[in-house]
Amino acid sequence: MDQHKQRIANLRLENEKCNKKLEDLRQENRNLKSENSKLRSQLQDIQNELPSREVRSPPQDRQNELPSPKERSPPQDSQNELPSPKESMSKAVDHKLESSDESRESEPPTVLKKRVTKKHWVKLPFQLSSTENDGQQPQETNADDPKSCWMQSEDVTKKPLKQCTSPAKAFSPRTQPKVSLVSIGIDFGTAFTGYSFGFKGAKQIRQPKWGEEYGMNTPKTPTCILFDENKNFLKFGYDAIMYYTRQTRRNEAKKLFLFDDFKMELYGKVLHRDSMMTAKNGKKMRAMKVFSESLKFMKDHALDMIGKHTAGVTYSASDATWVLTVPAIWSAAAKQFMREAATEAGLVTESEPERLIVALEPEAASVWCKQLPKEGFMEGDLTEAEIIEQVPGTQYMVVDCGGGTIDITVHEVVEGGHLKELHRVSGNNMGGQTVDKNFKAFIREIFSEKVFDEFEKHHPSELQRLMYDFSICKRYDGEVLVQCPYSLQQIASKVDDIEAYFSRDNDVDWESGQILLSGAKLKDLHEDSVRGIESLMKEILKKPTLNIRYIFLVGGFALSPYVNRFVKEKFGSKCQVLCPVDAQMAIVNGAVMFGMMPNVVESRISVFTYGIAVVHFFDKIKHKGKSKYVSKDGVHYCDVCFHCLVKKDESIPFDEAEQYIFNALEIDQRELPFSFYCTEKETAEFVDEEGMRKIGSLVVSMPKISQGRNRSVILEIKFGFTEMQATATDVDSGETTSVKMDFMSK
Repeated sequence: MDQHKQRIANLRLENEKCNKKLEDLRQENRNLKSENSKLRSQLQDIQNELPSREVRSPPQDRQNELPSPKERSPPQDSQNELPSPKESMSKAVDHKLESSDESRESEPPTVLKKRVTKKHWVKLPFQLSSTENDGQQPQETNADDPKSCWMQSEDVTKKPLKQCTSPAKAFSPRTQPKVSLVSIGIDFGTAFTGYSFGFKGAKQIRQPKWGEEYGMNTPKTPTCILFDENKNFLKFGYDAIMYYTRQTRRNEAKKLFLFDDFKMELYGKVLHRDSMMTAKNGKKMRAMKVFSESLKFMKDHALDMIGKHTAGVTYSASDATWVLTVPAIWSAAAKQFMREAATEAGLVTESEPERLIVALEPEAASVWCKQLPKEGFMEGDLTEAEIIEQVPGTQYMVVDCGGGTIDITVHEVVEGGHLKELHRVSGNNMGGQTVDKNFKAFIREIFSEKVFDEFEKHHPSELQRLMYDFSICKRYDGEVLVQCPYSLQQIASKVDDIEAYFSRDNDVDWESGQILLSGAKLKDLHEDSVRGIESLMKEILKKPTLNIRYIFLVGGFALSPYVNRFVKEKFGSKCQVLCPVDAQMAIVNGAVMFGMMPNVVESRISVFTYGIAVVHFFDKIKHKGKSKYVSKDGVHYCDVCFHCLVKKDESIPFDEAEQYIFNALEIDQRELPFSFYCTEKETAEFVDEEGMRKIGSLVVSMPKISQGRNRSVILEIKFGFTEMQATATDVDSGETTSVKMDFMSK
């Protein structure tokens, strides 16, 4: 009891320190506001010094003094009077305005630059609204609608991201409005899911044990969720499997919605908020509900567990920083899907999105491995030092062998134990489940299509048990025994003698209700996966600029002796191959540490070339055959041009942002929409080129229209974190808000 009281006293003392630190941060914020006010004043001076391109609408009685739109349009045959082809312009659709029959007496708005003087226009059609929309749904818009308004930008300036004017609304892990007391990492895996947590200032990381009531004792639980016939949540993990099995025996399982191994439903697919998933009973449910209920279960379990470790002190979700790990090769849409599912689950609120960090799985594992002493690995020595993070300049590769994906990242240790990425993250979907699929296909071949189909249809829980037993066998070398479900034996025996099924293959045998797989057959089942791993690693290791000394094998699939041995045989002569003692926990434990220092990775390599759709003055030669847009002033533009923001393989610092300053074009314009594209090519000219993909959009809200066209918005886009982030600042008021970037189709 005395220890508990002391613990509570320590927590109160720590809370007082946190409050003091918070007050210091508030004072710093007030100072920044003052500085920001001075900067706005300087910005206004710069605006006043620049030649104005805006033609204001005069009073009604002076309309006849203006030149007609045709008189203001540049001659089509006088290219020397136009800006150069590199000069560009951008177009934004105003979805809240009715089109007017009157001609707008203005040119596009001006976007200021500090260094670059060439002007460009950004085409921004699309559908998103600011998160500050009073809970209203974003209006759907048509990207191809020719009725659009315009805005002009003169610069794209790279600069370190400064603290925002309104830190409580800024979308950045570095500007949290409330000090987190605990960091909670969730590894939402394809086959198994788990979490770990650590208190601020403490080195110990804890995690629960799962399945003890069923004779298990594992650090993770199966990624399996069960709903009742009304789609209400029932069970998760081992509980879901056991409950479903009992209902199967009572012939009640057909009413239930069981989902397992569903994480890969987000890989390589077009995602939207109403995407559906198929349960074992053949019925469908919204994927968002399946994922959000799974995360809600993990959240509730974690907070309850933390309370038990703090003498019953109650913790809420807002007391924590949550770190949700995802495969490195997932699309921006898949990451956004997980973020929205986590928000729906109550991990964070829309007003505090910075409390959730979506971390890449190999990065989280890297953070864990770099600080391990040599005793933290199964075998091998760290010959240069006991802890890698203490040796700046050390380069290493992390190969995350998960159930669904293989993800690889390459890091170099810099001063202070921080990391910089040396090669863009890469991966494929050849994880441990590829071996499971090969085993399932092999069993189907052994027993015949007819027998296996009947077994799969009428005994899904026993099939799941068979696959679980095999997943355990993957961790052993040589021949293994897999228990054959009794129902499969019964169905098969109606067609032929059981032993007859196994007489057709020398690498498998029948032994008293068990399937005996030879070591050769087990190795053969791994072949597709290990070859997938080999191709990824070869592509990276052939880079002459890299000097990789260590290869860390992490993830549950890394425990397979076939994977471990294969990597050592192929690459052990070039690099030292190490596997952490808790390889399957490296990601989730690293996630906890990631939550405590989200800027540990100082720079990342861009996987694609990213940019936005822009419009240029139409060039009859350069833009021949391309889409043409004619403004209300009669000016012709090519509206499918591509303006690059970040190039493929470009190194992007964690704290660097792209900055744009936009003015409104129309006096009653209420929003500025952007369309984002990516390509694997290093350079591109048009958004309709082969290989170009539209990945998302955002809309900057401009609700106050009293200043007409004299309204400026600073848009900052940050590429250096695991998710693209954006903030918009109203220059007049200085108010900064996070801007939601939408990467899902709807």
